[in-house]
Amino acid sequence: MARHHDAPAREQWVRQQFEELDTLVTGRCTEILATLQEGATELKTEFTEAMLKERRTRHPSERGSIGVRVRTTAGSAPGIFQIEWYRVQGKQRTHYLKRGKDKAGRISPHYRLGAFGRLTEWEKALIFHYEPSFAALRTIQTQIGQIRLRFDLIIQTLNRSGGSGPDADPFNADAEWDR
Repeated sequence: MARHHDAPAREQWVRQQFEELDTLVTGRCTEILATLQEGATELKTEFTEAMLKERRTRHPSERGSIGVRVRTTAGSAPGIFQIEWYRVQGKQRTHYLKRGKDKAGRISPHYRLGAFGRLTEWEKALIFHYEPSFAALRTIQTQIGQIRLRFDLIIQTLNRSGGSGPDADPFNADAEWDR
């Protein structure tokens, strides 16, 4: 069966539409991530204020040592940020806590309570209050990353040409069968 005569035009149109859609989605995802980061920073500030207020009322042995940070890293994709809990260990030393892995072996979006080590009761209460919101933000961010990845994979597939198998041009599949 021969290809339809306007297949090159159709191929070009699909590629163009996907590139435009990718640009739009990337822009919107970046805007959404910036808003999510702003929300995460506000939550971090709320936590810090609540923690400092509580610490001032406590005996030095019950002051706690847990903190949270929101930051971007140089190697991250545009808009991606991290929300990390840490423990203060002496002057100007921090130890970042690990989230652990989920059942599938991926880094979990949630911190388990055991990751925090020894905690005061008031620290536990603050963590129980704030960590679910931070975990939800991490989960949304991961899903946005998956959207971006899917778009990249589709565009890579559309940009391949010739051959057969997984690298085949989806608009030239008939050519391989006609041989």
